[in-house]
Amino acid sequence: MKRYVLLAIIMAAVFFGACAKESSFPKATGEGSIRAINAISTSPEFSMLIEERPIGSVQYKSASAPAPFDDLLYSFNFEVVLTGNLLRTRVASEPLKVEKDKDYTFIISGAIDAPDILLWEGDIREWADGDTVFEARFGHTAESLGDIDVYFADPSIPPVQGSELGTLAFGEFIPAADFPAGDYVLTLTTAGDDTDILFQSDPVTLVERSPLLITVFDGDANDLSPWAVRMFNMVIPGTSAFVDARFPPTLRFFHTSLNFDTADIYVDDPLTTPLVADHTFRDVTDDLGVSAGLLPLTYTTADNIGSILIDTERTVSAGTQAHIYVIRSSLGTDLLLDYFPNRRSIETHARFSIINTVPDPAGIGLDVYFVPAGESIDEALPLLRGVAAGSDPVQIPFVPGSYDIYITEFGEKTVLTGPVPLDLALGDVVDSVIYENVDPTIVDLVYVPVP
Repeated sequence: MKRYVLLAIIMAAVFFGACAKESSFPKATGEGSIRAINAISTSPEFSMLIEERPIGSVQYKSASAPAPFDDLLYSFNFEVVLTGNLLRTRVASEPLKVEKDKDYTFIISGAIDAPDILLWEGDIREWADGDTVFEARFGHTAESLGDIDVYFADPSIPPVQGSELGTLAFGEFIPAADFPAGDYVLTLTTAGDDTDILFQSDPVTLVERSPLLITVFDGDANDLSPWAVRMFNMVIPGTSAFVDARFPPTLRFFHTSLNFDTADIYVDDPLTTPLVADHTFRDVTDDLGVSAGLLPLTYTTADNIGSILIDTERTVSAGTQAHIYVIRSSLGTDLLLDYFPNRRSIETHARFSIINTVPDPAGIGLDVYFVPAGESIDEALPLLRGVAAGSDPVQIPFVPGSYDIYITEFGEKTVLTGPVPLDLALGDVVDSVIYENVDPTIVDLVYVPVP
């Protein structure tokens, strides 16, 4: 009998001890919101983890989706694939005690293998039904810029010293403030000099009850201006761009159809002066500035304005760079292919893009082999299989090194061109075009300089 009493006492002690231990754990009373912004212009994608659980990933000039977390203490970890690695490496860890109703933004800057992690903190905004304002805060993450003044006003109001929202050094932000819904222009100037304009946006219409973070970054090869501005909604995932009004969008034209006439290209109506004259087979233009909006686009036979070859239009968005290829379809008609190139250099690898412009009535495409320099393709598999004519260019990350490229018939080792040598270094961005040849048994692979 005594044994059962003793066992009951021991079990009760274990139970009440466990309850006491459980009650000592911190308990959440609410939530905060977390995101990360990547401010390293040459970086690959960063992954963000809470403890060991992935919660988001961020390319340059982007933010991870806002994530709610209980108001407890966490370790936030940041990982990235470094040069020569296949798996992610943990490069930074930041402890943070999340507070109820607070909003946190981690800024990843510096070197990718040992980044600096900055923290911007604010309050989660609560809205009333009748609110007619939006909330905005402004940040500086452009490492090449010094101190800047931030102006944000109606398009009719020019920047004047004394009316700036504030002055920012790299890594700083202006806390949130309310603004009436409406049209605004963002102007950034050198601190203390309202005449030295670094960035001036097109007018942007902003609506009520939106919590916004507007941040300046260093421009990269995908930007038309030296600096880029992105806007993040603090609640809804996604990124919007402010466009510098002083830099028009650009088009780059490629003539890739052997049987298409030498052409003049017009972007006006009625036709007056060609934007491009004598556009011949394999001709590639520079980036040419055009007007944003609905753009008439007309190809005529060179020096014969009355001989219309293609008559169409394109919607050109402000702040964009586009490629336009004239290409022969599988049906034997000439058409235009539009493509938005990705020119940003990434320091951990090289990038190579290829487009097939060889007409293919069967529609089966071509195989593309990449092998170490000097090796044959006898035992190799194509890296790209069945690349269709007229499909968007394929961009591939590469380990730096020396390669040979072979192009063959689909599913066969019948070589149409190759070996074509390719030498790649870290950060390289190389574009290429597969052109048809007057000899139908061969094709030509040509590297196109990136502007």
